[in-house]
Amino acid sequence: MLPTACDSQDLLADSAECRRSGHNAPVSDHLTPAGLLATDIEFDRERLIPHATFDHYGAGVYRRRIRMVNHRTASDGQTGRTTGELEDDFHHFRVEIIHDGSNIVEANGTGLRGPWVTCMEADRPLREIEGHPLTASSTGIGAYTAPTMNCTHLFDLTGLTVAHTQRDVAERVYDFAVADVQDSEGTRELAAWRDGEQVLRWTASTAEVFEPPEWRDAPLAVKFIPWAAQNLDPETAEVAIALRRVIAISHGRVMDLDTTPTAADLGAGPNGRCHSFQPEVAVKAIRNKKSAFDFADHSEHMLSDMAVRDA
Repeated sequence: MLPTACDSQDLLADSAECRRSGHNAPVSDHLTPAGLLATDIEFDRERLIPHATFDHYGAGVYRRRIRMVNHRTASDGQTGRTTGELEDDFHHFRVEIIHDGSNIVEANGTGLRGPWVTCMEADRPLREIEGHPLTASSTGIGAYTAPTMNCTHLFDLTGLTVAHTQRDVAERVYDFAVADVQDSEGTRELAAWRDGEQVLRWTASTAEVFEPPEWRDAPLAVKFIPWAAQNLDPETAEVAIALRRVIAISHGRVMDLDTTPTAADLGAGPNGRCHSFQPEVAVKAIRNKKSAFDFADHSEHMLSDMAVRDA
């Protein structure tokens, strides 16, 4: 079994201040999560968060935050309610799970921001999980609906949120940070925090983990999910699977998709990988221009207004 956590460091450091005070430090030194603000007013992302400019790759950090909240449990004829949200530079999705304690009654997905207009309709295939049993595994809903027919990010978020229904804690927050690639081999540093505590930190490429040594057998490129289920405890597997996901998503920091009219114009490479890249959908998947933000110095704002939508 691999370790469940590494030494906690740089906990809840303010990302903007860290980057200002250490602007000459290696980019990996900025792998720190920001504090989580909380507000009862929906903040204006267009006004407060700069749009991505794609002109300073190599000196920055991609960030993602996921929050899940158990609002009520199922008891005495009342349904349970759990919500989850995911936000990063390129995406903002939300899901609400209504359950009876045993089965999923409703799965209400919402696309708040995404790269293609068709991302906003990805709640439809997600509803195939309704009526199926709750599962403590964040990938368990893959038995109920095909991941490639769904929005990847909404699907991942939903799996995590369904798993959270099985916990006896009100809230869980995951933070992820991926430093820009620093060499021709695609090496970068990345880290994950659970509720403010650093639990994983890797030096990795898209295909393999180089450091720490105990992770070198992890097959990032293929069959990672079954490998994680077999070799890791459930809590570590959950966060490791989510951390692996952001390696690929962080590449968006070098891709200005505003020059691409539709998803189909990206060619055959991504075909079939998600809802918007199904061939019949990609041709109508128009680019949502100016939808990419840069949260590197503003990550404390990510999902800070989730309570407004939870009300």
